[in-house]
Amino acid sequence: MPPAIVLTPNLAGRDGISRLARLVAGLFDAVTIVALHEPAAMTAFERAEVRGADGRTSRFVAAAVRAAATADPQTMVIAVHLHLAPAALAFTARGASLTTMLCGIEAWKPLTWIQRAALDRADRLIAISAHTRDRFRAVNAQFADRMIDVCHLGVEDARGGVGGSDRAPSALIVGRMASDERYKGHDLLLDVWPDVVREVPGAMLRIVGDGDDRPRLEDKAHALGLNGRVAFLGRVDDESLAREYERCTAFVMPSRDEGFGFVFVEAMRAARACVASRGAASEIVVDGESGLVVSPGDRGELTRAIVRLLADGVEADRMGARGRQRFLREFTDGHFRQRFMAIVASPVPALSE
Repeated sequence: MPPAIVLTPNLAGRDGISRLARLVAGLFDAVTIVALHEPAAMTAFERAEVRGADGRTSRFVAAAVRAAATADPQTMVIAVHLHLAPAALAFTARGASLTTMLCGIEAWKPLTWIQRAALDRADRLIAISAHTRDRFRAVNAQFADRMIDVCHLGVEDARGGVGGSDRAPSALIVGRMASDERYKGHDLLLDVWPDVVREVPGAMLRIVGDGDDRPRLEDKAHALGLNGRVAFLGRVDDESLAREYERCTAFVMPSRDEGFGFVFVEAMRAARACVASRGAASEIVVDGESGLVVSPGDRGELTRAIVRLLADGVEADRMGARGRQRFLREFTDGHFRQRFMAIVASPVPALSE
């Protein structure tokens, strides 16, 4: 494999971009990672050399330029976030190949001139879902005819397949609660939960994650009279998160704007039925087979889907088992490796004039 450079905002976190960066970096024997928000003191991560920029854009660009000084046409550069693609121009000037990833909401806006310049120089564009690709093209018509590959992500396998129908009915949502990212569906879940409890007495909503919007959501749950029916669990470690997936009847995240949705794959890995909104998540969750897919923002449809699974744990277990099989067929980290490497190993597509 040729030497690789990975440009990423984050590397060591539990956010989706960090996980994507680690997935990509793990594909190469020799890799240097230039990470905007990692500390300069981080010089290595697993097998990779790391150049952290302490969150300073100027330091990130300088690190990218220094790395580019030794690049040549054999060097492969992967920008895992669109906003960092302009920093790769220093590499393309030396003949290196550039692959830019389109991940989510950052790609659903019109490009700036410097972003367009970087994407014009990219050999390949890879979207992590067809939904992301289509929304990118919808606001950037100049790329309507440009080849954009779709490469679904994956996660490492872990034990799964244990049913939960003999447990108290509960739904789980995992996601950051940020005031500037209210699209994940926490508000909508709280809005419908009194209706869910009326239909399924004892139903619990368990919320994993933290963020600056958590106090407001906790106040809202209290105002809705949901004390004892909603549990805010905060950030949890990987072992505790695995237990949360195991204990729930179904995983529910009615997000309006997911670029992919690692959490749906994690839930399917644990053999849990999913409730998702149409969009990228419906490329992961098969409606009526491994879960239920509802219209974004439709309160009645969401309520009916949750009630259906929580009221019939046996059906939820059947869907969860099918989701586990789908995970094993399509969404392991090995499947991601095969998809990604097949794309970057293929001949570079001709760029539109």
